[in-house]
Amino acid sequence: MIAAVEKQKFVYVLNRDAAANLTISSPLEAHKSHNVVFSAAALDCGFDNPVFATIELDYSEVDQDPSGEAAQGAQKQLVYYELDLGLNHVVRKWSDAVDNGANLLIPVPGGGDGPGGVLVAAENFLLYRHQGHEELRAVLPRRDVLPADRGVLIVSYAAHKKKAYSFFLLQSEYGDIYKATLQHSGDTVTNLTVKYFDTLPPTASLAVLKTGFLFAASEFGSHALYQFIRRPGHKKCCAGPVRRALC
Repeated sequence: MIAAVEKQKFVYVLNRDAAANLTISSPLEAHKSHNVVFSAAALDCGFDNPVFATIELDYSEVDQDPSGEAAQGAQKQLVYYELDLGLNHVVRKWSDAVDNGANLLIPVPGGGDGPGGVLVAAENFLLYRHQGHEELRAVLPRRDVLPADRGVLIVSYAAHKKKAYSFFLLQSEYGDIYKATLQHSGDTVTNLTVKYFDTLPPTASLAVLKTGFLFAASEFGSHALYQFIRRPGHKKCCAGPVRRALC
């Protein structure tokens, strides 16, 4: 799915022909007028129909209300769009109110690798949300010197998935990195944990490599490659802080 900030959403189906050339279908529309999109992500659904999640805000009533009361009551929504491969049609599958500080969606491994759904990064909080599942919420750690009126927002993330475990690295606008983990039994998530991990220069994007490195695409300076290190007593599957490997 490719989503504009306002209204337009297009879904393209990519395939390969007999000669292994990439083919792109005609776009399928999932437009909704008077809607602002804050984030969009493709969910991990295994072999089921593809599902996309968005954070949206409907401003239709706000436009018609000069008093500003409608703007005060505007509510962001977490929306699921499903691509029905049999009918070749996109439907608005599910929507529910979400924290008005929500700004970023992080897909959670699904199918046979996890419970599916999304992590919703909001101001000062991280939430786990999925259709038919109760909301789980964890507080993002704060610096002691941070003023009370200053929030913590997640600006980039990286996910690492293996058969035995998975974790997420989230970076705040201040450069602090948090490690988020989910405890689940089948499709039911029982606990969401967020812990401070390390501090790096703020990035536009993060990527965890299978070779044990973290690539950080810096927002302002040079990009860097970091290597995970382990502290004494840490479990084998748990990555410790990072040290710079290459500039």
